[in-house]
Amino acid sequence: MRPVQFYSLYIDLTQDIRLELDVFPRNISFYFTNASSLDHARNLIEQEYFEVIVFNVDNVGEEEVRLIADIPKNTSIIVISNDYDTIFDPHDIDNVILFTLKPIDPEKLQNLLIRFLSKYVLPKVKHLDHFDFFFTGSEMTKINFNDIFYVEAVGTFSNVFLLDQVILVKESISSLEERLPSKNFVRLHRSFIINTQKILRISSKEIELNNAKKLPIGRSYRNKIGYISYLIDRLLI
Repeated sequence: MRPVQFYSLYIDLTQDIRLELDVFPRNISFYFTNASSLDHARNLIEQEYFEVIVFNVDNVGEEEVRLIADIPKNTSIIVISNDYDTIFDPHDIDNVILFTLKPIDPEKLQNLLIRFLSKYVLPKVKHLDHFDFFFTGSEMTKINFNDIFYVEAVGTFSNVFLLDQVILVKESISSLEERLPSKNFVRLHRSFIINTQKILRISSKEIELNNAKKLPIGRSYRNKIGYISYLIDRLLI
């Protein structure tokens, strides 16, 4: 599988944090161009488009703020700094997705980068209507939507059931309900979401999938039966 590629800029003015490609999730590739000065960074930004720009600075002062303000609004910005002037408020700049102060533990920085990049950058990938990346620990795993039979809530996490594998995803079932394509996935119980393409039989109280798994239909979700039947009638599943 070819990795999802993002072209990124690392503005490293202190050289005390080395960004390694392997700190990022498997199957996601961030190609970093390095800049060791603000002038060099400005020239690169004027010539190329970057999905992500990471600032590593001692202090966010006037020059840094001017450069940040000139960055295209669809570029995500991450700032790592020892301090910042009162003229800089990261909340005033929409595309600053993460601002964190040093010193910072490398493992914590890695987890922050993974979390914020997955939330703000990965949705830019246009072909995620067929698959998505999900937190499964300290990394993210690609799951093809068509491979999913059903999802089961496990506390604040969820089990995603494939044909011969169960993947524990660190998201709630409500979060997955929003992320999974609504044309194929229907929640039929407080604890279950099913892939309508995998349905074998439907009754008023349960659904049987074509892997022989039977799942209950919650009383408050029984109005979804008509919707599922509509999908079948329209040959969408």
